[in-house]
Amino acid sequence: MSPISPGPEPFMYSPKACVSCQQYQHHGFDEDKHCPFQQRSSLQQKPSRTPYGRCDRHGVQVFATQICNAHTPDPHIECFDVSNRPEPRVAIQEGMPL
Repeated sequence: MSPISPGPEPFMYSPKACVSCQQYQHHGFDEDKHCPFQQRSSLQQKPSRTPYGRCDRHGVQVFATQICNAHTPDPHIECFDVSNRPEPRVAIQEGMPL
């Protein structure tokens, strides 16, 4: 008998943020004073651009590194927790559960 697998292996690993959400549509890169990316060598400047796109759930532009309570991960992505940004690209008013 062969062992039964609990499900498909994740295709990739990504932070639990907009970038790994099914509602996120990538648009490009924009200047960001809170850019979380590190410089690759001491000869380069610290990166200042962060990916951004549109959140179809909230209808606003978001940085890919933002976190919200409505995160819907892609089934082929295993997400890991990260801390949220100090400021969002656009403030999002999340609905409160009734």
